[in-house]
Amino acid sequence: MTKRATPPVSPLPVWAGGLGTLALCFLILPLAFMLGRIDWGSLGSTLSTDEATSALALSLRTCLIALGVDLILGIPAALLLARPWRGVRAARILVALPLSLPPVVAGIALLAAFGRRSPLGALLSGAGLDIAFTTTAVVIAQVFVSLPFLIVTLEAALRAREQGLDEMASSLGASPSRVFWQITLPTVLPGLGRGAALALARCLGEFGATLTFAGSLQGVTRTMPLQIYLARESDADLALALGVVLLGLAALVVALTETPWGCIASLLRSALSATRPGRESGSPAAGATTDEVSRARRDDGLVPLQEGETEGTEPAGIPVRVCGTVAARGWDADVTLRPGLVTAVVGHNGAGKSTLAQVVAGTLRLDSGAAHIGERVVDDASTFVPARRRRVAMVSQAPRIFTHMSVLANVAFPLRVRGVGRARARAAALRQMRAVGIADLAHKRGSDLSGGQAARVAIARALVFRPEVLILDEPTAALDVEATAQVSAVLRERLAGAGITTLLVSHDIAEVLTLASHMIVMGEGRIVEEGEPASVLASPASVFAARLAGLNIVTGPVLWRSGMAGVRVGEGTLWAAELSGLGLNDADRADAMRGDGTELAAPSRVTRVALTFPPEAVALSREEAHASPRSVLPGVVKGIDVDGSLVSVRVALAEDVGVTARVTASAWADLGLGVGSGLWVSVKATQVRVIRMVARR
Repeated sequence: MTKRATPPVSPLPVWAGGLGTLALCFLILPLAFMLGRIDWGSLGSTLSTDEATSALALSLRTCLIALGVDLILGIPAALLLARPWRGVRAARILVALPLSLPPVVAGIALLAAFGRRSPLGALLSGAGLDIAFTTTAVVIAQVFVSLPFLIVTLEAALRAREQGLDEMASSLGASPSRVFWQITLPTVLPGLGRGAALALARCLGEFGATLTFAGSLQGVTRTMPLQIYLARESDADLALALGVVLLGLAALVVALTETPWGCIASLLRSALSATRPGRESGSPAAGATTDEVSRARRDDGLVPLQEGETEGTEPAGIPVRVCGTVAARGWDADVTLRPGLVTAVVGHNGAGKSTLAQVVAGTLRLDSGAAHIGERVVDDASTFVPARRRRVAMVSQAPRIFTHMSVLANVAFPLRVRGVGRARARAAALRQMRAVGIADLAHKRGSDLSGGQAARVAIARALVFRPEVLILDEPTAALDVEATAQVSAVLRERLAGAGITTLLVSHDIAEVLTLASHMIVMGEGRIVEEGEPASVLASPASVFAARLAGLNIVTGPVLWRSGMAGVRVGEGTLWAAELSGLGLNDADRADAMRGDGTELAAPSRVTRVALTFPPEAVALSREEAHASPRSVLPGVVKGIDVDGSLVSVRVALAEDVGVTARVTASAWADLGLGVGSGLWVSVKATQVRVIRMVARR
């Protein structure tokens, strides 16, 4: 049998090993000596006494009831504390406070709340409910001291798990309750089990609060810890015997916290899978029914036909319009997504791309304005349709696969939450998986996928219920080159002719050109330009689009001269004759015409600009050239990149200004220059465009 590889362990300091061993010995030795004093031969008869059996039965009964109450109250409390809200830190402190209280103080607090002399206790007593010094008091004491263990442990598990899973499930159509039972709870089961075990162990060992609040009445409130305390002087053998039983129960309960439940579940799944007939890992419909297999092979459509559709029909797509503001983010835009087409939204970080995606998806509400999906208003002053009811699917760079489910269950999830039958949902999921090339992964766990596989699962899951709108939020940003190419090809194939209105948020110009038919450039929460991707990149009107197009960009305060705009570069000036991107009014044109090459004493509305020009527009020479209108500037070669017959030369014109020139290899060889050489750069003013710079808030 092959041994399982173990990860390397860093060496432990000698002093840490010694002190750690001493700590373990300190904890183990008292228990070992206690076990050594037990008369094992008479243990059975000692435990069969009325006092022992009564205390043991009462402890087990009250502990199980208390654990049930802990689960009913503790799980919702942990969910509440795991969310961000005002005052949550104070609430966490209050919940953990009973962990640090002496048990007797906890009992006094319970007496003050539920005792006969307290207002609440008197009210309950008047209703015929006396709590103090009853079995109910034992349960309440155990819940009070054990509940924080469950809440704190489960809350930590909720905060440590992968974020965004609940939001993803909700966007796929799941109700809040369904999200809890099918997504939230399964992903924190180890934490829940650990917290429940710790709470149960605390219940078994509870003594001080029980004695103070419930008293010590045999068969009513005398639990095992109380019986041990009373028997330690009158009947030492009984005290030791009960102590051993309590120690064994506690050890069993605490051992549950270290049980590898995930491994056990995986082994059980593997064993069950091995007993299923007709299952082959390489089959596209592995583990599916014969009916599912036949339907998957017969129909490669997106989903089962919707009501009113006929075979072979394709949805026409619906328009999306968002016109509104999000004040906290300085976002104020009017965006239209064309029906059935892919619209790419690009811009620098913080430009407002993700805000647009969140508004469309329903995870962010507009402060003013309205959002429409087709004819339906989904967000305005009086209406807000939550994400789960919008039929909007999202695929992001974090695929957010439900790791506790199989791939098949992941893809079928949006259909199942919409009430589609299990067999029909599985058949549709298999068709979609075949379409994106992951049918052989049908019964693989979500936690076992590579990045590229997870991305394709996310695409299949998003498309399987035929959404009205698809949001692709940088879907390939976290993938390597090979996986990016595969996922882009899958997207291109699945979106071609699908009639799904798609919003693509991307920084990858190749991805935009491959998938999008329309491009919007955003800046500072507003649209700065839009059009067909090729047209925008050919004549960019924004700095970001110019950067995407690979153009040289030089920015600075504007200078005017004879109808041209310029920017100071070192001791010279770079001039542009193409001013159409500025939107000049009459006053601006007058400034441009009367400028003498210096900054104006009374500057016009246009104060700062970016000059853009392609690398091919840059000419290099060893001597200063004289031509008009042309900018001629001195520079130093900083780098050379050769790509076939072309050479890209990086030239520093000033301390913080550089440009790239692209020349043929033969032309560069004729210059006879290298890195560090001085040269002259000339750019025709007619090939330089001007973009107005918008001051960032």
